[in-house]
Amino acid sequence: MLRTVRSHRTLALVLTLSLAVASCASDGGSEDAAGGGDASTTTTAAASSSPAYAARGPHEVGVHSFALDDGRRVVSWYPAAASAADQPDEVFDIASLLSPELQSQVPAELRPQYEIAAHPGAEPADDGPFPVVLFSHGFAGFPEQSADLVTHLASWGFVVVAPAHVERSLDGLLGTGAQGIGRRDDPEVLMASLDAALADEAVGPLIDDEQVAVAGHSAGASAAYLAAASDDRVDALVAYALGDGRQDPDQPAPDLPVPDVPSLVMLGTDDGIIPAGTTRAVWEQMAPPKRLVELGDAGHLAFSDICLIGRDQGGLTGLVEEAGLDLPADLLRLASDGCEPDALDPEAGFAPIDHLTVAFLRSAFGIDPEPVGLDETTAAQFSGVDVTLREDLG
Repeated sequence: MLRTVRSHRTLALVLTLSLAVASCASDGGSEDAAGGGDASTTTTAAASSSPAYAARGPHEVGVHSFALDDGRRVVSWYPAAASAADQPDEVFDIASLLSPELQSQVPAELRPQYEIAAHPGAEPADDGPFPVVLFSHGFAGFPEQSADLVTHLASWGFVVVAPAHVERSLDGLLGTGAQGIGRRDDPEVLMASLDAALADEAVGPLIDDEQVAVAGHSAGASAAYLAAASDDRVDALVAYALGDGRQDPDQPAPDLPVPDVPSLVMLGTDDGIIPAGTTRAVWEQMAPPKRLVELGDAGHLAFSDICLIGRDQGGLTGLVEEAGLDLPADLLRLASDGCEPDALDPEAGFAPIDHLTVAFLRSAFGIDPEPVGLDETTAAQFSGVDVTLREDLG
C-alpha cells in the first residue's frame, strides 16, 4: 500500500496551526459548499427512524488505563462481558486535570462528576479479538472528551485506545500532565499507544492488530490524518472537524500528504474554530474512497461531550467564571463553541455521529460485506438533525 511519508514535525505544525489560528479568529466559518464531481452524492434531511448503529451495541463496555513508556496516560474502552452491567460506571472529574493550585480554587460543588457509560476493570467480552481505533483528542482536550463516541464504538465491538497528548492536552496546558515527559509528535504518540496497548495484559489480547483505524477531533483529526498518511498499519481514517491551517478555504492549500486509506470526515456547519469551508476543502484534496458528513447548526464541540459536562451549572465556562479562575480566553472559547443555545444540541447530534462512524468502520474492516447505513436513505433518518452525506468512492 502506497504511503507518502514526510517529516512529522513539520506537518504536525502545519496541521495543528489550524487550532492556534482559529482560536484567535472571529470568523464563524464559510458556508460555501465545495464543488463535487460525478462520483459525489448528496442528501439532506431531518426525519425520524432508528438507523442500525445509532443505538448502543450488543456489548457492555469496560475501561482500563495504562501508561506509555514516557509516563503519559492512555485510556482504553473495550467490549465487556454482560456481567459488567452490574458494576459502577466510570466517573470523570475534569477539575482533576488542573494544576494543584487551580484545583484548590475550585469548591467541591463546582467540580462536576461526569458519568461515563463504561465500567472500570470489567471482564472483557469473549468473542474477540476486535478491531482497534486509536483516538486523538483536540487542543486543550483529554482522552475522555468524546465519551459518548468512544463507549459507543466499544459497545459495537471495537477497542478504543486514547492517549493524552500532553503537548496540547488540558492537563498538559493547565495541570501537571506534561511534567517529566518529553515532547513527541502526535502520530508517534498514537502509534506508540497501539504498541503499548498490544503489550498490555488487560487489553492486548482483545486487539486484532490487522484491523487498525485512527480517529480524532480537531487537532486530533490532524494527528489521525498524519498517522494514516505515514504508517502502513493504519487501515481507515475518521476525522471530526479536520483543518489544515487555513482560515480561508480560498487560500492556497498547504503541501500535505494524502492518506491512501478509506476515510470519513465530519464537520459542523456552524463550527467557529475550524471553518466548515476549510474542512470541505481538505476533503476535496483527499483520495477516494472517502465520505463527508455535515451536521447542520453544529459547532466545534458537537463531536465531544464537553458541552454536557456541568451543563446544569452553566457549562465549563460558567463553572470557570463562578470559581473565579483566570484562564486564557482562547481556551474558554474552545470550551464553548457549539454549546450555545442556538447550536445543535450535542446529544441530538450523537445519533448520526455514532451510527455513521460505526457503519463506516464496519464497512472499512469488512465486518459488513456491504455497507449498512452509509447511503442517502439512512442519512435522512435522524430526527431533528440536518445531515448531509457526500461520497466519492473512486
